[in-house]
Amino acid sequence: MTLSTIGDALKYATDLVGRRDAMLLLCHVTGKNSAHILLHQQAPLTDSAGFIAYVDRLKSGEPLQYVLGEWDFMGKTLRTDKRALIPRPETELLVEKALEFLKPKMTVLDLCTGSGCIAAALAGAGDYGVTAVDISPDALALARENGEGLGINFIRSNLFDAVDGLFDVIVSNPPYITGKEMETLSRAVLDYEPHLALYGGEDGLDIYRKLIPESLQHLKPGGLLLLEIGPAAVKDMMLDAGFANVRMLPDYAGLNRIVCGFAP
Repeated sequence: MTLSTIGDALKYATDLVGRRDAMLLLCHVTGKNSAHILLHQQAPLTDSAGFIAYVDRLKSGEPLQYVLGEWDFMGKTLRTDKRALIPRPETELLVEKALEFLKPKMTVLDLCTGSGCIAAALAGAGDYGVTAVDISPDALALARENGEGLGINFIRSNLFDAVDGLFDVIVSNPPYITGKEMETLSRAVLDYEPHLALYGGEDGLDIYRKLIPESLQHLKPGGLLLLEIGPAAVKDMMLDAGFANVRMLPDYAGLNRIVCGFAP
């Protein structure tokens, strides 16, 4: 099959994967925005085979972000592939809350950095010393690519095991999907995104049990711990560990998504 024009490609992909994804694929392939595509549908499609291959990948269930190989997070275009979770809009709230607290020259530790989206956003937002940690060498390699030129210190570590020093802020979006929730995830997530970055134990709390108490050994007095959460029990875990002024923060949909507290 050969698609001769941009209009042909738009109709072909819309029928198979929907208008939104069809348009995003065309923008990616042509390097043009959606307005240009709509106004120039008779223009030739220079890579028909490549475009059809993209559509086939989407049709098979592969996430759009992996097909495109890039996605936007906090206004920065990041590389995206199977080495790490796809950056999600809810996680931008972690960055926003960290920035409300941070002052120039302060230090930040991003645990379970994954694609490096949080670390890259923070390092690009101001004069902060950012360290990013992940246990996965593949994820850490992707994070290095996304943080290139931003002065981030990358460390391969199981949480704090290879981390030294004290930080003003520790931020993390750790694995927190429960065993039961894993069974209900979409095929696009289960088949393509790394389970190491998703599964948080049967109750979703395995990582928090280590991360929360050990954070107190790596936070400066009055330092801030910011965590994206699944189970609401994380708030009580922080209180039990001795954090002060522990609060739950809703995401853009009004769901409790972040818990934060201060080291004594």
